[in-house]
Amino acid sequence: MPISSDSCNGPCNTGARRAIAAYEQALDAHIIEVDAWIAAGQQGECPPAPAEPVIESIPGDPLWCSRCKSLVRAALLDLDVLASELAARADGHRGVVAEGRVSGSKGAPSPSPIGDALDKLYGFLSDLEDEWRQTCGYAQRVNRTHRGAHPRSRTIGWLSEHLGNLLADDDHIKSGLDILRWEIVLRALADEEPIGSVSPIRCPRCAIYKQVMREQEHHWACKACGRLIPDWEERELRDKQGRELDLVEAS
Repeated sequence: MPISSDSCNGPCNTGARRAIAAYEQALDAHIIEVDAWIAAGQQGECPPAPAEPVIESIPGDPLWCSRCKSLVRAALLDLDVLASELAARADGHRGVVAEGRVSGSKGAPSPSPIGDALDKLYGFLSDLEDEWRQTCGYAQRVNRTHRGAHPRSRTIGWLSEHLGNLLADDDHIKSGLDILRWEIVLRALADEEPIGSVSPIRCPRCAIYKQVMREQEHHWACKACGRLIPDWEERELRDKQGRELDLVEAS
């Protein structure tokens, strides 16, 4: 029972996808149980089949709902701010690149792990701009060999202008998910976050995005419902919700 074809491809339907995946696993387990029951001579009642879940998915418009579109746009713009902050802090010795399936880049590796991540980020963004320019028949990107903060900001600005059409293209669903994942990757690199910084996580109580902010050292607070989140839980939620994005892409 796949999710409806008109459902939003963003993280809003992660719960529905997880319910479907759990049901399909339960069906597989039920087949094994029935085979074992038959092999044992059909003694007792046949193992009951799992109950089919009631799935309520959020429709896309056309591929992403308005909330998830806004989430991707905010994440794209956040990438420029986060990348600039990380570049200013990088000294070639600190930072560990978070593992994740994100688009790589061409070019020589940086001596700094943060530099490596920022180079890969620019590779992802510039490749995406090149692909969309080619898809739409636009002129090639300028300064194609130059890398750095200004080309990155220019590419993010260009992608932001064209994001609505890009997110409406079937071939670029993964690109929207990658933008969300890249925000999580960069925030994971930022191991010191100032008071007032916004976490990319969804609040575990009210499920609202972009409302969890660092209130003071060692804990965060959701500005929508007031839920307090210690640093360790916020890091776990970043990792968990990052894996949920992987589930969305795999579905």
